[in-house]
Amino acid sequence: MDRADGLLVFHREQVEQAAESLPPQRELERLGEFFKVLTDPTRLKILYALGLGELCVFDLSVSVGAGVSSASHHLAALKRVRLVKARRDGRIIYYSLDDAHVNSIIKYAREHLGEGGGL
Repeated sequence: MDRADGLLVFHREQVEQAAESLPPQRELERLGEFFKVLTDPTRLKILYALGLGELCVFDLSVSVGAGVSSASHHLAALKRVRLVKARRDGRIIYYSLDDAHVNSIIKYAREHLGEGGGL
């Protein structure tokens, strides 16, 4: 046990390793934004729906029980953190999951929560 910057430290080596392993602040902010986007149940519904294949905003809004403008707002947030991507076909824009990692993120989160009997 010793003191560092006036703070009590019990395991100096582990503290130093933990501090050195932290990603840069900008990366932490991006991760925070990423996880923040996933806190909305409607956005999670959209991700589940898109897990079955691409849909336009009109079909998505019906499948998740949201208005078209609400679904569009949620899709913009999901696009911002690269969870979904868009493809234009004439006047209609189709949305899909950005890549296979998105399904994996949801799958692993559900498995993790299921371990404790939460789901």
